[in-house]
Amino acid sequence: MFRKFTDFPRGTLYDILQDAYSYDSRNKGIWDENWQESDDFFYNNPDIADQYGLVTCIADIPIGFVTWDPRHRPEYVEIGHNGIREQYKRKGYGHLQLEEAIRRIRKYEGLRRIIVCTNSNLAAPKNYESVGFQLCDRKPNHTESAYTGDFLYYEIIL
Repeated sequence: MFRKFTDFPRGTLYDILQDAYSYDSRNKGIWDENWQESDDFFYNNPDIADQYGLVTCIADIPIGFVTWDPRHRPEYVEIGHNGIREQYKRKGYGHLQLEEAIRRIRKYEGLRRIIVCTNSNLAAPKNYESVGFQLCDRKPNHTESAYTGDFLYYEIIL
């Protein structure tokens, strides 16, 4: 069910993100450059991609992925992009994907916290809470993505 980024061609992450956020056309306009930069970064750095992320598959078809940034260890590891293709949402795959990422992250010796930021008007807060994240801060969103709701900051204290 979980595979390495290098098992798939360049553009896979971008394609999944574009699909995962297709429920609102404004998302592509705001995030398209970031999605492409993320895809480029991971495919230009396969050693990082395969160590700090995973691709969720059904019958070898990539349906989602999650990445994390370990550079602030041992203080914290931050969840980065975390998405599931639209047709596979609300079927438990996002929960399984996040559980697997957390299982892998917990292996870092001496790690104190796992953190993530998301928005209040998305389904993501419930998913993060379902795997043990606790809300630790909330800030108004005054950016062009304000329609996605306030910024929510979550953490798991280890």
